[in-house]
Order: sequence, then C-alpha cells, then structure tokens
Amino acid sequence: MNKLIVTLIAMGLVFALLPAMGGAEVPTITYTENWDGRGTDSKHCEYAGQEGRPATGWIHWVFSTKGESTDAELILGGTGSGTYAPGNPPNANIWHFYTPYFDLNGLTATINLYGGAPGSGGGLVISDYCPGENGGIAGMLQVTKTVETSYNRTHSWSIDKSVDTDNGFTHEGYPKIWLYTDGSGDENATWTVDVAYEGYTDSDFIVKGNINITNIDDDQTLWIQSIEDVLGNDTVNMIIPVFEGVTFPYELGPGESLNGTYCQSLDSKMMGENNVTVIFSDVEVPDEVVETLSDNVPIDWGDPENEFYKTVTVKDISDIFGEVALGTATAPNNAQFTYTKDFAWADYGKDNCGDFSYDNTATIVETGQEASATLKVNVQCYNYETAYAKGDDAICFIPTFANWGWTNPIVPGEYTWDLWAAAGQCDTSKGTLVGTVTVVYDDDGYVTVTYNVGSPYLLEETHVYAGTTMFPKVKQGKNTVFTVAPGLYTNNGPFDGSQVYVIAHAVVGIPDPNFGPA
Repeated sequence: MNKLIVTLIAMGLVFALLPAMGGAEVPTITYTENWDGRGTDSKHCEYAGQEGRPATGWIHWVFSTKGESTDAELILGGTGSGTYAPGNPPNANIWHFYTPYFDLNGLTATINLYGGAPGSGGGLVISDYCPGENGGIAGMLQVTKTVETSYNRTHSWSIDKSVDTDNGFTHEGYPKIWLYTDGSGDENATWTVDVAYEGYTDSDFIVKGNINITNIDDDQTLWIQSIEDVLGNDTVNMIIPVFEGVTFPYELGPGESLNGTYCQSLDSKMMGENNVTVIFSDVEVPDEVVETLSDNVPIDWGDPENEFYKTVTVKDISDIFGEVALGTATAPNNAQFTYTKDFAWADYGKDNCGDFSYDNTATIVETGQEASATLKVNVQCYNYETAYAKGDDAICFIPTFANWGWTNPIVPGEYTWDLWAAAGQCDTSKGTLVGTVTVVYDDDGYVTVTYNVGSPYLLEETHVYAGTTMFPKVKQGKNTVFTVAPGLYTNNGPFDGSQVYVIAHAVVGIPDPNFGPA
C-alpha cells in the first residue's frame, strides 16, 4: 500500500489521493472548472462518521454536472494541498470528493474532467464540511486582517540663473554691454533659468488596517484571551490594536465577530508582513492549554498618498520685463527657460546715457527658492565742447579776450573752414576737428553759414556773427563794448560788399573717448 495512504489511515484520515502516473500516458483533460466559493456555509459536523467524513475533519465536494466525463480529479491549493480522486457514492450524474479539512479562508480548488464534456447546470461546490477534532477549537475561529499603508513624498529642486551677451564682456564679475553712440556696441542678452530635479524624500510612514475575529461555530462559545499584532516580523514593532469597549478575556459567542483597528507610525518603509495572532480558549480561564490563530498580510507600500512639489511653477521678476510666468517643471524632469532682449544705443539716446544695472530674479513659487542674475549696461555719453570755425585768415580772440575762438575776415565769395572743438588757447593740437562750415558772402550782401558735422559728432547749438567789426558790439549802460559771448551774436547783413568778419560758434557733442572696456 502507498506509504502516504498508510499514514493517513493511521491518523484516521482516509481520503482517495491520486497516485503518481509514472511513465503512463497522461490522459487529456476535457474540461476544467475553478471553485467560486460556494458552500462555505455548509458546516455539518453532525455528519461525522458517515461515508468519507472522519471525526478528524473533512470537506465533502460535489460536481453535479458529470455529463460525458469518465474520470476526474480535484486539486486543492492556497490553504489546502493535494490532488484527490473521486469517492463514493458513484452517482451517475455527480462526482464526489472527500478531502481533509483546510481553512476555507484562502482555500482554492480546481476540478479537471477526462473523457468527455460536463453536463449543464450545477458546478463545483462544498456539500458539507467540519473542522473536526484535528484542529481542536482552532477550526471554530476565523481571523482576518487588512493592511493599508500611506506615506508622503517631497520632491526637491534647485534653481540657477545666468545672463550672457553676444560679445561676452564682463566687468567686476558681471556681464556687461557697452553701447556706443555709433551703434557698434548694439547686441543681444540672453537669460537662462535652469530648474534641476534633485530627487525626493519619503516621510510620515503609516501602517493601519482592520482586524476581524469571527466565531464560525454554530454552538461553541470561545474566549479571546489576548491579541498580538507584530509589524515586519519584529517584536520591537509590536502594535497595540484598538478594540473599543473590549476587555480580555472577551466572550465571543457562536457566529459573533470582534472588530478592531490599528495604526502605527514608522520612521521608514518597513518591509515584510503584518502578523496578527489571537490567543483564545473554550473557557474563560483556561488551565494551561490555549489555542492561537494568526493571519499574515504582506506590507505593500505602493504609491505615496501625497506628493509635494512634484510639479512646480517658475516665475521671473526683472527690472526690464516685470513679472513673467516662465512655466512649470515636473519630476523627474529638469526644465530650462530662456529669453532674450536686444540692446541698442538708440533706445537710450543722448539724454539717457550712463551706467545701468538690471536685476532679474527667478523663483520656484511653491518652495520660494530663488536665483538672480545681474546685467550691466553702459551707454556712451557725449562730452559737449565749444567749437569755432577757423579760416585761413582767422584771428584768435586772445589776447583781446580771455576766451579762445576765432573771428574770420572775408570779402564776397564762398569759403570752407574747419570746425575745431576744445582747442583751448586757439591751439588746434589740443582740439578735435569735428567738421566744417561753409560760408557764403553773396552778391546781395548777405552772409550765410552752413555747419557740416557728421558721425560720430553731434551738433547741439550754433551761433553766427557777421559784421563790419572784428567782434560784436553791445551796449553796457551808456557805453558800447565788444564781446565774444555766443548768445549775443548777430548777423547784420546785407552788407555793401566790403570786408566783414564772421564768427561761427557751435556746441558739439563728442563721444566720451574713455568709454568702453579696458
């Protein structure tokens, strides 16, 4: 006799187990059906001693759609194990199977048919069962629990900002643009904002759930002595479940349930299982022997309950553009934002020259992180100088006057003279040639002066004197005196064609010669 069958007989467990098929030809399965849980309410321990129902416990399975099948097998899994052959009675329409008792919570069963298709209706169901004496009172109690996890995830970011110019000039560590009056320094500046993802930190780890204890016996009262809940199979992480209004030992009558909850905060993601163990007995105060029943549920952390700063908004505040929303960045991706501006001397002009500093600050709105970049812009100014025209026969104001400058004698005709600026003491080697003047003494006796000043110089003011005396004359009280003050110049034509004197004065802007990078 098969050793396994002998052992089962010795234990009082006589069930038809299928022998190994060895080298025999494996028959073809014609139909397979999985048990859908029917019959778990069919506890009938009073059937003990009947066909296939030992006092040590049993489960009686039936498949009532035998149909054309000629053989069958029942395979148990989950909390059960083994492959079983049909038993008695050999009803023409039903397959019967008798297996040992296994905990129905988590039990799976599959029937395979051989030789033909099943009939219609019916299906695999538990006809009757009893935990029996083999499990003592353990078979009368059902313990289940749930495990829920939660934690928060905080994403981290960094932000950096820079500004670059086309020409790449810097001054004292800052990018700098030099705008020249002739437009030669006009260029673009480009700002770049880099938002980099720095990873995440998980925190606020919580394991919680429910514990259900049910007396599944129809007659026996059980006493719950205590309940232990261990997290991660580590006694250091003992959880104290909450059963409101319950003191132990607790009387649990037939069919009654006891429900509790637990909630535990942790420092990290503890792995493993959450194991609840119920210590119980069939009397309130047992002498020594008590029963234990456990339920183990894997701890699965899954996705975080809350994610902070997964998507962040980036804005920019600057002296030039005001406040601008640049966009968003979403973990785990980095983000880059760029924008440009053209800088030209013409945008500032002669009346708005000098040094400018533009600050830009980019901010991650949700975290308050900031990064700044400063751009320096220097706009070339004009130095305004006095200028006078100097002809071939020019006469210096000095020593008659302290001021420098020239008066020029002419007769009718056309002349072209150099226009000199800042030529102190009438020394042109100290001055700057900024252009020319064209003087016409026409046949009608009129004198006209045309100024010819071009880039890079700027003609700001002009004053012309034309008269028969070398210098203009003005009244001072009762006296008449000579002057070279430009604001008092007059053109007294028409003249009679005789010699006259011409003073051509101007105020000319000269681009600051010291402007620009060293």
